[in-house]
Amino acid sequence: TFTAQLNATAFDVKSDVNALQKIQEMGGLELVMPGAFAASGDCDSADFEGRTVVEFPLTGVSVTLPSLAGDFNAMTFSEQIPGPTLRVTQGDVVKMTLTVPEGEATPHGNDMHASQVTAVPTFGAVQPGTSKTYCYIAEVPGVYKYHCSGVNVAAMDQHVLQGMYGIAIVDPIDGYSKLMVEKTAVNENGDVTRDRQFYSADAIEWQLQYNQMYLTDGNYDQSKMFGHQHTLTTVNGQALGYLPNEIHNLLNNGDLNKNIFFIQPYNSMDLHQQQSQLLFSPVGVHNRIFIENHGNEP
Repeated sequence: TFTAQLNATAFDVKSDVNALQKIQEMGGLELVMPGAFAASGDCDSADFEGRTVVEFPLTGVSVTLPSLAGDFNAMTFSEQIPGPTLRVTQGDVVKMTLTVPEGEATPHGNDMHASQVTAVPTFGAVQPGTSKTYCYIAEVPGVYKYHCSGVNVAAMDQHVLQGMYGIAIVDPIDGYSKLMVEKTAVNENGDVTRDRQFYSADAIEWQLQYNQMYLTDGNYDQSKMFGHQHTLTTVNGQALGYLPNEIHNLLNNGDLNKNIFFIQPYNSMDLHQQQSQLLFSPVGVHNRIFIENHGNEP
């Protein structure tokens, strides 16, 4: 069913023979895949000559991890959630190798949004006990998601929402720009003027990666995902990763037990795997934040 946003009129393509014509009259539907990155699954490409090659090995493996909802059966890249961060410079060649150990219950794949290479069929499913490698040129700076492509796309939601995701950061070839902060000031004549301050491109950097967990008895529950009934939200793979703990109670209120957040008792310091940390930064320092939302909710 296609719904026109302008007038909220719904057309059922299966029953309305004129539906496709009406869609076309409203502007049509077109899937646009931007040509942002050089496409090449062949690691021997002549286009790679003279470029820096960055190796990025990953292991696709299932492990059991703790959460506030109890232990859950996770799928991971290299036994961590999120997976390792890929950091390259614009123009570098990324040589990504995925290894799936013998005995893993399912094949895994890789869909690297920082490349123009399609996950299927270029990369496909890597069977247990095997490895696969492909290469691409990181042509455009930015922050991009990579994730498991399931078994040739099948069950991709399960693999991603059970933990198989990470980010690739492509730094601009000429470096980052200085930060300009424009304020106002009163000069010696009493006039209000613009006061522009410039800060070095050097910065304190943060990575924030968001996702949701949909669990029943520690396993992924697709029905909950389709119903947007998440069990927990995560920041950098940690459930309630924004939740202050007893250390922050002490720092902010001078009392371990004087809570600055309402959820209890999840901020006890003995819950080491749940310890979030506030983002402390000195005044007057340039900060750069890389953000990726891996989940299916805003």
